[in-house]
Amino acid sequence: MKGIKRKYLVRASLLASAGVVSSLTGITAVAGPASASSTVTLQFWNTYNPVGKPSEVSTMQGILNQFQKENKGIKVVSVQIPYGNLLAKFITAAAAGDPPAVLRSDIAWVPTLAADGLLVNMSRQKWAQPILKGALAGPLSTNWYQNAYYGIPDDTNTQVLFWNKTLFSAAGLSGPPTTLAQMWTDAATLTNASKGVFGLSVGGVDLWNVAPYVWSNGGALTNSHLTEADGYMNGTATEATVTELLGLQKAGDIGSDFVGGSGAVSDETGFSKGEYAMEIDGPWAVPTFNAASGLDYGVAQFPAGPGGSISTVGGEDLVIARDAPNVADAKLLAAFLASPYAQSAMAARGDMAGYTADAAVEVKANPYLAPWVQQLLTARARPVAPGYPELDADFKAEVQEVLAGKLSVSDAMDTAASEADAALSNP
Repeated sequence: MKGIKRKYLVRASLLASAGVVSSLTGITAVAGPASASSTVTLQFWNTYNPVGKPSEVSTMQGILNQFQKENKGIKVVSVQIPYGNLLAKFITAAAAGDPPAVLRSDIAWVPTLAADGLLVNMSRQKWAQPILKGALAGPLSTNWYQNAYYGIPDDTNTQVLFWNKTLFSAAGLSGPPTTLAQMWTDAATLTNASKGVFGLSVGGVDLWNVAPYVWSNGGALTNSHLTEADGYMNGTATEATVTELLGLQKAGDIGSDFVGGSGAVSDETGFSKGEYAMEIDGPWAVPTFNAASGLDYGVAQFPAGPGGSISTVGGEDLVIARDAPNVADAKLLAAFLASPYAQSAMAARGDMAGYTADAAVEVKANPYLAPWVQQLLTARARPVAPGYPELDADFKAEVQEVLAGKLSVSDAMDTAASEADAALSNP
């Protein structure tokens, strides 16, 4: 996100809201629609996938139809935009004073948009208070910027451990590792070069893939205030974790997905084919693995280390543009999308709910989600700061320098921490 100009002026004041109760959601929302005599049209921008029966798009349309049924006079147009274009398109529209009413934002974008002054401050919204209070800590934290929340969780996810039962049995292992130390040892034991089997898959050197190992091993990326990386990203536990992973890669115990590049076998492809004995992944991988011929696998919590069992929070948040037309009606829509009705419907499509009260319902309807629901209780968000994309890119680049034999782990992490400090201080 380098080069984004933070020069947008806030041109509209927020509309006052009164509480009404939606019959299906049970959430106190704002009054609306704005006009009872004419139809208000709201745009909802998102990246939902139209593929599948039912698809994410069709499932969401059913939710929006119910919203429109409950809120006569409001029409919602769901606009699907490719992920790579959505952030820039939203910023351009907001700068022109014509943003959508509600945006389904990647969690990494919220602090950037908040810093630009483009979003409604949810902490100041009375209708949002019960929603914020009911959210899981990890997903909720992705909306935090400078002592306020600028979004509410839409959907969430995290990663847990998948293990190949056949390969474990062949290696004389009775079950999945429960500790990081055991995971390192099992990765070497499971590797069988003659059969093209790697003990462990790590999907890349970016923080989405590496952070669970760092955090669980007692390491950190920044201080708690997200103002410093020096002393954390290059701290003893973080460097020890990176050293361990790179050592396994050098020994041939980690698959080609870690380094990436031409010819690399992705984590899901390698695990499906029995080439990777262990990998961490989200619930979206379950249909792929269930369809893989002859694959007998198990699912377990991420192995615990000195820091506990900590995986990474993923997902999307719902944000409202400050200059959106019909802001009061946009608040109604956002509240409905966060309701148990909408959250449960989307959970059936693999979009896990970001709210504590919805967890039991979603597991009852989709039992396979139970390990992820459990993991979310300790899952952690990557640094929620406008400078995160640069921080992540710099970390990845420095690890690649070590892989190329150009830097030691210590020197690489020192450089990454210094660059991260710059990204955090100059968002």
